[in-house]
Amino acid sequence: MADTLRQVFSTVASGVLGRTNRVFPPVWLSLAIGPGGEDLNALVAAAIEADAPIDVSSHPALWGGKLRGSSPVLMCAGNFDFENATSESHASDLVQANLIEVLSSIGRERIDFFFLRCRRMTEEYQISGALQTLDWAKEEGLVGHIGISSDGPSMATLGFWQFHDAFEVLLVPRNHYDDESYRTLSPLARERRVGIVTSRPLNWGYGLPFTALPAQWRLTNLTQSFYGLTLVQAVIADLAEDHPVLVGVRTVEEVRQAIQAPSLKRPEGLSAMLQPFVELFDDESQWTELLSSSNALFRDAAKRRLA
Repeated sequence: MADTLRQVFSTVASGVLGRTNRVFPPVWLSLAIGPGGEDLNALVAAAIEADAPIDVSSHPALWGGKLRGSSPVLMCAGNFDFENATSESHASDLVQANLIEVLSSIGRERIDFFFLRCRRMTEEYQISGALQTLDWAKEEGLVGHIGISSDGPSMATLGFWQFHDAFEVLLVPRNHYDDESYRTLSPLARERRVGIVTSRPLNWGYGLPFTALPAQWRLTNLTQSFYGLTLVQAVIADLAEDHPVLVGVRTVEEVRQAIQAPSLKRPEGLSAMLQPFVELFDDESQWTELLSSSNALFRDAAKRRLA
């Protein structure tokens, strides 16, 4: 399987990722725990075989333990503790503590990518303190590349970023429903030669991937094959043409489909295929119906949407 996966990646020119001066595969994998009690050891083994960068942000200790003895490229987005810092030194200490916790969890002396997360307007002293620690960590070899992750309004990230040039990679949401953050932030990334990795290709908001909606609303074309690939794969492949895409995976099959997608021919008229999903996502009545769903995931998403 490993040779096949590497061959898939080798057929796609992903280009140099900004200032890292390195070429990475077009699909990165974000490990997640699925609702069906899947074999997590098999999931991790498939991700390692894929030879793609692996995001352990969801549960660094869990995934780190299962990745011991292997050497894939790892990334992790830090926590938000530094937002509560009362001074520059306090912010620095909080990020240092977070980084040490991550390194201990993954059992390594170095992590390849560490992303500082931005979800709201942050004080200058908090940003400066956080970057002091990350700059030091990079000099000491504890961090390979420093990234910024846009986890809130794009203007908050822009304000966070515009006066600081330490970041080598931007992690930004981008999908076929909402690409506002990407459109706002990508020009600055290009100007500064910062690499771009896009995220949430299937999650259009409210914590509910659009891929989950057809099962509830009886749409069938999600898994229908177009030129040998599913609509989900077409979405991933389309976005991966521009930048590496971070895809959440919960099963071995999701790993397989995600990494295979960029090597397959994209269907014509992808936007038209996605239009029914867009209309359902915008339909308030559909979300109201989901409030009474027996599925807690649907109910919680509907509450967030209607709020």
